[in-house]
Amino acid sequence: MHLRAIATGLLFAGLLALGFAQARLEKPQLVSTEWLASRLNDPNLRIIDARGALPAYLQEHLPNAVFLSTETLRVSRGGIPGQLLPPERLAEIFGAMGIGTENEVVVYSSTEDAFSAATYTALALISIGHTRVGVLNGGFEKWKAENRPLTSKIPTLEPQALVAQPNPEIFRTLDWLQKYLNSPEPVQLLDARSPQQYQAGHIPTAQNLFLRDMLRTEGNVSVWRSPDEIREKLKQLGVDPGRPLVTYCNSGRESSQLWFTLRYWLGIDVQTYDGSWVEWSAKGLSVER
Repeated sequence: MHLRAIATGLLFAGLLALGFAQARLEKPQLVSTEWLASRLNDPNLRIIDARGALPAYLQEHLPNAVFLSTETLRVSRGGIPGQLLPPERLAEIFGAMGIGTENEVVVYSSTEDAFSAATYTALALISIGHTRVGVLNGGFEKWKAENRPLTSKIPTLEPQALVAQPNPEIFRTLDWLQKYLNSPEPVQLLDARSPQQYQAGHIPTAQNLFLRDMLRTEGNVSVWRSPDEIREKLKQLGVDPGRPLVTYCNSGRESSQLWFTLRYWLGIDVQTYDGSWVEWSAKGLSVER
């Protein structure tokens, strides 16, 4: 009996260890509030509050969350506003926040921005090769609605030396778009802006897939739609997931939500045009209405 008890205990411990290992973030994905709640005390986990409003963060935030405004990650380049900083600068910012190579990172924002601040922060991390990143499904509102812990305490984290390993393949440039928009098999463009903005003027051939249409209401909060629901929306637009697909918006932040959704929720190979509408229109290029 004693040996059997030991064997049972070892088996149970092994299963627990296996489950814990499987719970770790190894690639970008949506994560649930339940998953995050179970990991709150993991010293390897970093949490970023990307809601962008410092007073709201100071009032209450998730335990151990560090504050970040997405504007910290952007700069005007050649007069074009809202462009993502170079990889080395992004690595310096995230490292200063206490994020090292081995850390898992969960980012959350708000229904107010359709979680685009969270996905933009995730995009910035992924663009420098840090793929152990999750976006909280339902964001701050779902966490709070479930009466999960909140705090006003500001964590203290040691800065880390994070080295950028750039991943340029997730982006498409203006030159690339101009080359392939009129090719024999043209790129498919998805405009993540509101229908009103889209109708006022968009890049030629682009179709409108509003980022808020990626979400549904669950109780009093917003969460992501199921992959099947989103695939149906793509089908209605006539989008072929097997052909080149690029998202854009005004300045890259909102389209990051569409990009993250299609790439990591649906598993579609999609890129994003970081320059977006502000660069396209600033260059005086042709517009469809």
